[in-house]
Amino acid sequence: MTIPRTKAVLEVLRRGHEEKLAQKILRVFGATTIDEALATYEAVGAAERASIDETVARMTADASAAFQISVDNKAL
Repeated sequence: MTIPRTKAVLEVLRRGHEEKLAQKILRVFGATTIDEALATYEAVGAAERASIDETVARMTADASAAFQISVDNKAL
């Protein structure tokens, strides 16, 4: 079973990877912690989730290869 890429990104960020990226993504959610961001992601509807997914995808496009691989592995 795969999980949404945004959720995988949040899970990887929870481990302490890419602190600057984490802070930017937390602002998208209006959250102060990754747990708050995950709760918000779970609570929003499909349209809001699609918008968040698009934003997070743009923000993580330039992240390190190691980060991308971690996210890909988590998503699977």
